[in-house]
Amino acid sequence: MKLFFAMVLLISSPKARPAGSFRLNAQEAARNVPAEKVKKETCTVSGTVVALAGGQPIKAAVVRLKKADDENQGYTALSDAGGHFQLKDVEAGRYRLEVSRVGFVTQQFGQRTPDDPGALLTLSPGENLTDRLFRLIPSAVIAGKIMDEDGQPLPSVMVMAMRDVYNEGKRKLSSEAYASTNDLGEYRLFGLRPGHYFVSAHYVPGGPGFGPQNNFKDLGETKNDPGYVTTYYPGSTDVAKATPIGLKAGEELPSMDMLLRRVSLFKVRGRVYNTVTHHSGSEVYLNLTPRNTRLLWSFTNTNAYVQKDGTFEFRDVLSGSYTLLAYWFDEGKSYTTRQPIEVNNADIDGLALTIAPGVTIEGRLVWEGNPSVEEGDLKVLAMGETNEYWGGDARVLANGTFNLKDISDGTYHLEVTGISPDCYVKSVRYGMSDVTHEGFTVRRNVDATLEVIVSSKGARLKGSVSDADGLPAAGVWVVLVPEESRRTDFRLYKSKTTDQHGNFELRGIAPGTYELFSWDQVESHAWEDPEFLKPFEEKGEKITLQDGDQKILSPTAIRTRTPESPEP
Repeated sequence: MKLFFAMVLLISSPKARPAGSFRLNAQEAARNVPAEKVKKETCTVSGTVVALAGGQPIKAAVVRLKKADDENQGYTALSDAGGHFQLKDVEAGRYRLEVSRVGFVTQQFGQRTPDDPGALLTLSPGENLTDRLFRLIPSAVIAGKIMDEDGQPLPSVMVMAMRDVYNEGKRKLSSEAYASTNDLGEYRLFGLRPGHYFVSAHYVPGGPGFGPQNNFKDLGETKNDPGYVTTYYPGSTDVAKATPIGLKAGEELPSMDMLLRRVSLFKVRGRVYNTVTHHSGSEVYLNLTPRNTRLLWSFTNTNAYVQKDGTFEFRDVLSGSYTLLAYWFDEGKSYTTRQPIEVNNADIDGLALTIAPGVTIEGRLVWEGNPSVEEGDLKVLAMGETNEYWGGDARVLANGTFNLKDISDGTYHLEVTGISPDCYVKSVRYGMSDVTHEGFTVRRNVDATLEVIVSSKGARLKGSVSDADGLPAAGVWVVLVPEESRRTDFRLYKSKTTDQHGNFELRGIAPGTYELFSWDQVESHAWEDPEFLKPFEEKGEKITLQDGDQKILSPTAIRTRTPESPEP
């Protein structure tokens, strides 16, 4: 789900658990089955964990076998002094097997490099899978000091290591690790896999290391003194000018120091009006989010405190393009408004934001074919067209009706959750318009209803992938790419990784013409970038699918891996 503001997730190493399932109900179920039946139908997975360099056994590595369709369920074990592990009484099914240990890069079964997706593990009833060998590579470290322009250490600076990822056809920077500097200005980013990283530092004098919280109660008159803003290694405030840092397995770079300099900053002032309560706009959350940024999520958005009379002020704002968002929550309801802002080397005064009741959109979900839902509620979600906001969700009643309440002005795409893997959203109509691909625009003075047609007749495509030598290609991506005219509708893409036998299955495919691709090595979602896909266009296998089709294909993985590519 696209969130209305970026949150820094506190990452901590999961506690080691004794061998067994993640959930007690799975164990209880096993106890109620006759022992003879358990022995016949359950599976065993065992193997060894060693260090890549030298092959030394690794003790106390955490081995997790996660269900492919629910990573909260599965089994866990610890490796012994000889590096051996065993997972017993495992139900047949599809899983992902991963091994983690402090000081090493987490590795999934089937990975050739840390950037590969790993292979699904398909276990048949009674299967005994032995001799799984994991060669863990040591993780890397970036460390250094953060200092001010006078060379003095800066404490409580949030330092972040980010990597380039693909997101809807564009390159974005996504957080990989973060740390806060100590009293000596020192930071240490650890647990990093090999690759290229961009390092950022964000400092708020007197504030915590996790972004600015300008919650002051006395706005008063303040000078436009230079201040600190997010800085990217080696010292630019423009992320486009950041220099990547290359890391090898187990490498420690100890002197990645950064000097933070004060730059000209500005203020954004205004007032919030609440037409719901007809009082001042206090207790409103305000957020100033940069636009047109390379960041997948902006972890250093600027927040402001709203006074009782509704006035607000953002301090320390760098010149640039922003979206000003206001949120107010009341009795389980959320109200949102937003406004584009351009800060051009000057303060902005007199902004007016109005919190007003949103639109209630009545809708109806119609099934084409037999209804097919998973466990849990069937819901529709109004998703904002950017990561900056989302509209809300509504439960679909037994008669197919739903009400999306308090939807603010803006453009949204509709998504449906709770449907089975064989379903797809066939069409969405808002008023008289087909908005399946373009999304729908909400205006307070325009009444319109939504009609959503969900088909349970999605096509299926399965088969097996071979490598250039004709052997099963385990742990490679298999991707179904829509025809060129529909490639901006990212819901139409389908992708899966192969299992240990090279097998795959894609479900819930909408009718249309596609190309099927598989690569022996490719970044996740790279296929959504037209420039990446261009040189491979002639190597894809074209296929046309209709509702209910079930076809079998056996593609050969396109070779992109170089002979010298390292393998763990």
